[in-house]
Amino acid sequence: MSAWPYATCDGQIDLVAVERVLRGTLHHSALTPEERKYAARHSTVSVKDAARLLGVTDKTIQRWREEAS
Repeated sequence: MSAWPYATCDGQIDLVAVERVLRGTLHHSALTPEERKYAARHSTVSVKDAARLLGVTDKTIQRWREEAS
């Protein structure tokens, strides 16, 4: 079962692509900037793993997660 089986309410986030990037089966360049932020904020992977998978720094992941709190 998918971690995100439904589309977001605004329809702007491709949840399948987000999940594939977080599983390491799709390159982060396939995501929009908004999808990368969504992935960082809603995933349960570590900061270090999220940064590696999303192609950003640890500090960026921390900032995005703090902004969402």
